[in-house]
Amino acid sequence: MQDWLWLIPMAPLLGALINGLLGPRLPRRLVEAVAVLLPLASLTVSVLAFLAVRKSATLAHSYFSWILAGEISIDFGLHVDALSGIMILVVTGVGSIIHLYSVGYMHQDPGVWRFFSYLNLFLFAMLLLVMGDSLPVLFVGWEGVGLCSYLLIGYWYKDGANAEAGKKAFITNRIGDFGFLVGMFALFSLYGTLGFEGMRTGTPRLEGGPFAGWTVQRVLEFSGLCLFIGAAGKSAQIPLYVWLPDAIAGPTPVSALIHAATMVTAGVYMIARLNFLYVLIPTVLAGIGVVAAATALLSAIIAVAQNDIKKILAYSTISQLGFMFCGMAAMAFTAGMFHLVTHAFFKALLFLGAGAVIHALHEEQDIRKMGGLASKLRGVFILFAIGGLALAGLWPLSGFFSKDAILMGVYERFAQGGAAWIAIWVLLIGTVVLTAFYTTRLILLVFFGHGKHEHPHPPGWTMMSALVLLGLLSAIGGGLQQGLESLLSPIWKQHIVVGEHAHHRAMAFSIGAFLVGFFGACFVYLRARGWLDRFVQGSGRRLHRLVERKFFVDEAYFWLVIAPLQMGAAALWFLLDRIVIDTVLVGGTGKLVYVTSGFIRRAQTGTVNAAAAAIVVGVIGTLGYLLYRLFHG
Repeated sequence: MQDWLWLIPMAPLLGALINGLLGPRLPRRLVEAVAVLLPLASLTVSVLAFLAVRKSATLAHSYFSWILAGEISIDFGLHVDALSGIMILVVTGVGSIIHLYSVGYMHQDPGVWRFFSYLNLFLFAMLLLVMGDSLPVLFVGWEGVGLCSYLLIGYWYKDGANAEAGKKAFITNRIGDFGFLVGMFALFSLYGTLGFEGMRTGTPRLEGGPFAGWTVQRVLEFSGLCLFIGAAGKSAQIPLYVWLPDAIAGPTPVSALIHAATMVTAGVYMIARLNFLYVLIPTVLAGIGVVAAATALLSAIIAVAQNDIKKILAYSTISQLGFMFCGMAAMAFTAGMFHLVTHAFFKALLFLGAGAVIHALHEEQDIRKMGGLASKLRGVFILFAIGGLALAGLWPLSGFFSKDAILMGVYERFAQGGAAWIAIWVLLIGTVVLTAFYTTRLILLVFFGHGKHEHPHPPGWTMMSALVLLGLLSAIGGGLQQGLESLLSPIWKQHIVVGEHAHHRAMAFSIGAFLVGFFGACFVYLRARGWLDRFVQGSGRRLHRLVERKFFVDEAYFWLVIAPLQMGAAALWFLLDRIVIDTVLVGGTGKLVYVTSGFIRRAQTGTVNAAAAAIVVGVIGTLGYLLYRLFHG
């Protein structure tokens, strides 16, 4: 089986090449068939690889020597173990469903060949990321999903806002990627290799170099922190989360692919892959936990006051990524991966369900203009409710089990002591309350109340079949927990063991927090809506505006970072381009030639007397020079 691993990423790459190069000349149905069938082929090979991994520990194949420079020798290789096996199933499985959904959603788009080419390329990059056997190979996929996100978010590039959102995602990720590169260099100085197996089995040691005078522990902490900066960019954590809410500018299937199964989970996967490194630096893990918990709560607060259906789900994604990172930080690695898997199911369902609603309402996204759709789009309502309640953590849906597993791990660390873990626990419980609140609010405003659209357009069979598959996975995905624990336990170098006391306490808090948020939203939006409107328009107007405007973080970034950089760039442009280059170098050179040629031109007037005078002056000058040399030479 290991000889066929290359087929997993190459199948969607082939689809990207076919549609990208030949798409304009192919029939639309053939473009759609290529786009859907090749990811399904990748899914088939992924299933076979996963089944093979269950019998043997790892499938690996090195294809060629990639980087040879001095002491650096890196091969280009792919490998599938239990961890990457789970990831390729999620990526190809959910990705194939999203491709199928896209056939119906994009049926009127004239550039659908370009869309599917980008979508297939995105899948290829993510598969390369999770299958790479070293950090450099992973980084190629890492950068690939960044490029594809730029192309897909700005797919409708003629709309300036979409193009700006694509640039924002691309630039923000480059900031995080710089940290990733520095972290890789630091790890190479410790291990002399960047292969995962070599680092996992090797012993870190320092032999001079740029970190001379540092301790090994300090370099490990530095590298772990730098790599987390990269993860914060890719997986939208404070302070680099600002690109993800704007990523909804792309078509809804793009939002589902980015937010659910691919790009944003890359940072979580990277930390899981390097678990052998992070268990050695508990201080960095605690810092990651604090940042992640703060991100989870902040995003949940912002989601409460948003009115764009996709933007609510976008902030929900940021919040749930914070949960995953908290699981990793608590060394509950299996719980973090479990939530990654279930989140892929119910978040893809929610985004695609939102797309079905938007499609039915002729591109309407404001939930205040919706309502009464439960009876008009009954199938979409049922499936969207399953996804929403899984996100909120209702038993027995998948989100309940995965979120609860993370809370148990965090509570165990909290019980062991440490102010950081107390803060993390409190922030996460607050997040659970708010998640249940804004999810219930979303369902109530979209599907209940007075209907504002008499004849919504029902989704086609391709869209509904994708929703049904994801709804089924969201409902029964909690049953994967035991299987994941047995599969992944050999991967982790160290894993926290949750005691029975922590198990019951965490579950009680989790259920209680869900009930508070759920019934709180039902009371406010079903019984006290008038009071809410008066509060928002009266004494709570400033607070509501603060939350609705996302705490003015984008504005702060603009005035503190973007505007100074633009002003500095403008000043530098004026100094170098206009003054030094245009005025001094280009313009000055031209003027110098003009003036000099003017003097020379006066000597070439064509007058005989002037020529004779010049000859006399020349002869006298020459004789004078010869006499000087004769008497002084």
